Amino acid sequence: MDTGKYVFGVNDTLQALDMGAVETLICWENLDITRYRLKNPATGEEKLLHLRPDQEKNKNHFTDPAVGFVL
Repeated sequence: MDTGKYVFGVNDTLQALDMGAVETLICWENLDITRYRLKNPATGEEKLLHLRPDQEKNKNHFTDPAVGFVL
């Protein structure tokens, strides 16, 4: 069934792909996005990140803000 809905952006698109809700995907070459699945060993909480190369350099993305623990 075609609902006529669409999404933009990396996070929304990947979420729709994970749910199996994508019928047609339009993408482009050289999409420099890396997917990280981080797990906090203390709490077991998982976090998904989709980062560009310039964002990967920011260590705040890989640190638990509550306690300053590196994931």
